[in-house]
Amino acid sequence: MENEPGKVFAPLSPGAEKLQSFFMEHLNRLYCAKAHIVERLPDIVDAARFKSIKTDISCAIELAELQVAKMDQIYGLFNARYSFEKVDGLIEFLERSFTSFQWNMADPDLSAIMIISYLGFIECLEITSVHILKLLAIKLKNEKLTQLLKDNFVKVDRTLTSHLTNIYTDTAQ
Repeated sequence: MENEPGKVFAPLSPGAEKLQSFFMEHLNRLYCAKAHIVERLPDIVDAARFKSIKTDISCAIELAELQVAKMDQIYGLFNARYSFEKVDGLIEFLERSFTSFQWNMADPDLSAIMIISYLGFIECLEITSVHILKLLAIKLKNEKLTQLLKDNFVKVDRTLTSHLTNIYTDTAQ
């Protein structure tokens, strides 16, 4: 039996429908943040001041692309697609954070702390959303969903943030 559009199972219990809706909200937030990395980090990958961490930036982009593709698979389980509904504030915040960093690239200290802040926010959002998604997947009782989350969102990769933090602290001394 094929699922109804937007449903992991048909029929869902009334409580499961609310959980599924909350699941989709968190998935949309995570998708938004990862898609922002995919869209915006290429703007700085070739910047002279980031030459020493170009590989780290490229790896962060590749990982975000992979995670976006995996989230597309998760949306497929729901017969759904990413929705901009309820993430416009997040989009505005991420874009403002990134453009503020770009406008201040001439100031090494300010721009470094701004990009660390931008990435740190996304990391916090990822930690929280993935945790919530994994918990909800258990309640929704979908093994494929649980496995996709378990395999592709093991832990947050903080390599780029760590290297930027090291660069920032090294210049402070």
